[in-house]
Amino acid sequence: MTPMNESIMKTDRRGRLRYTPEQKQTMVAAYRASGLSAPRFAAHHGVNYQTLVSWIKKDKQSSAPSTPGSSSSSFFSLIPAVIEGSGNPAADEAMEILLPGGARLSVTSANHVALAVALIRQLEQARPC
Repeated sequence: MTPMNESIMKTDRRGRLRYTPEQKQTMVAAYRASGLSAPRFAAHHGVNYQTLVSWIKKDKQSSAPSTPGSSSSSFFSLIPAVIEGSGNPAADEAMEILLPGGARLSVTSANHVALAVALIRQLEQARPC
């Protein structure tokens, strides 16, 4: 390895690449902006997939606000909502629920509320990929 390369990429005795905290943050930001899956991004950029995943987890933990009762391992949290109105919504009105990842769930009928609740409970118990 040349002195020029040594100053850019550090390696340990086993030959593993060592990254600075700034390089790790840049890589995580690039991954999030890329729209690629983590395995594909890691392969494209020559980073071990498990290493990238650990950086993403550490970044998520360090950037997550610490609120009492919140769990950093939770996929998402439910926030109580109060719906004001006459209690008799018009037929064309829908309740929209924003889910993680930008997904939206529209409940257009009172008959579908139970299904929406069941879906949200399943998502709450599910582990992220």
